[in-house]
Amino acid sequence: MNIETNRLLLKSISVEDRDFIFSQFSDDIVTKYLFDEEPLTSISGADEIIASYANSNSISLCRWIMIRKSDQEKMGTCGFHCWYPSENIIDIGYDLKEEFWGKGYMQEALKEIINIAVQELKIKQINAHIYYENDKSIKLVERLGFHFNGQKYNCTFRGIEYLHKVFSLDCTGMK
Repeated sequence: MNIETNRLLLKSISVEDRDFIFSQFSDDIVTKYLFDEEPLTSISGADEIIASYANSNSISLCRWIMIRKSDQEKMGTCGFHCWYPSENIIDIGYDLKEEFWGKGYMQEALKEIINIAVQELKIKQINAHIYYENDKSIKLVERLGFHFNGQKYNCTFRGIEYLHKVFSLDCTGMK
């Protein structure tokens, strides 16, 4: 499913995005706060990412490529993962090339996918797990109405413990 906003086209990940996915997830700046995997070192890693999203039949496991409509530039990705259907809770994730930071693109994209989560998936809560030093991401979710929910967790990545904060958006009552 593709989505259009004022400035963006959010296109479902597909095999044709292989080079972009590799470029995105091998970039040390983009992956600085993404502590679930090492940066990609081979194109086969991009193939695995694409396969995990492209083969999903559910919008609840969906990732979109963010494309700027004015010049068709691929800028980043955003989407859903870790859906808890019995509780109607879902996690979001996102990443953006550094040259596009601070221009409101991610906020525009996330507003749209939050709307989809509420309208189509009937989600009651959306969570974002954010590394505690990622101030830009924290400010972004706070602008979107997320609140620190008091939960923290550590993950070990590259031999170092990383503290994350969980921010939540209460979607009950949203239309």
